[in-house]
Amino acid sequence: MNDRVYYFIKPYDESLPLPPAESFAQILNEAYLHPFNWKARTTRKSFWWSTLINLVIGILCILLGFYAFNQNINPGIRIVDGIVAAVVYLWLFLAALGQTIRRLHDVGYSGYWYWAAFTGYGAMFLFYLELQPSVQRQVKWGKYLFSDQDYPKGGAKSNVPVPTIGQILKEHFFDCFKWDARSTRTSFWVGTAISQVIMTIGVFACYLLAFMLLAPFSVTEFDSGDAKVIGVIFIIFIIFFIAAAIWAFLAQLGHTVRRLHDAGFNGGWWWLGVIPYVGQLLLAFLLFHPTVQNEVKWDKYLFDPEDRIR
Repeated sequence: MNDRVYYFIKPYDESLPLPPAESFAQILNEAYLHPFNWKARTTRKSFWWSTLINLVIGILCILLGFYAFNQNINPGIRIVDGIVAAVVYLWLFLAALGQTIRRLHDVGYSGYWYWAAFTGYGAMFLFYLELQPSVQRQVKWGKYLFSDQDYPKGGAKSNVPVPTIGQILKEHFFDCFKWDARSTRTSFWVGTAISQVIMTIGVFACYLLAFMLLAPFSVTEFDSGDAKVIGVIFIIFIIFFIAAAIWAFLAQLGHTVRRLHDAGFNGGWWWLGVIPYVGQLLLAFLLFHPTVQNEVKWDKYLFDPEDRIR
């Protein structure tokens, strides 16, 4: 059992079999000749080598395109160059898609998590998973394409509780100041998503209210009394929105601290998020960590044990 503390990338458990060492030729074969073989897994080494190769080939295609369309050459050759570049780009995309799905399988996640790449935090979570080592157990999506190596079956059944939506909402919005506790990854990210949706709706509501209040008077004159009424209504709404934004910030802060506790970290790591870009990415990595199975000093959840869904 691997109990070593880690921050961003989990180390391998040396007591279990390690992933097979693929040759460079096998990596090329796997990536570019098996783009549609999704019922398999691929190593971290294979994934990142193929990603680098895709980048190099993509840059070469861009340079070729610039040359073809900026030089006085035969128009027919330009068309051929364009078609070749389009085919290459399509094949690179399919190769990357196949490798990404197999890499997700290799860390124990369904290939459907690929769709997370189209959201902000989802893309960071996908990047986090792609950096993690192979899970050293069998997965339901098959073996490696160029190795018969396999891992032991299963593993210990997780005892991480899964709270209901009601429990998540209560914890996120009404337990803002209960920091001496822990929170599961499911609870944190579901609560965060709901909070962001609510705040987005609130911003649109501000614009809609401003439009509804001011639009009727954009084509007609209005006196000072109308202006005062509109101003008072808008100020009240803005005050309400600011109060809601402060509450949402405190709710997110409390949930973030509890999630860090659940991953085995001190809540002070929240300050990483103050650093633009890099700090926010590193904080997201810590929040992506699974629940630590060993005891931590904040070892309690905010919902009753008998209410947990296991």
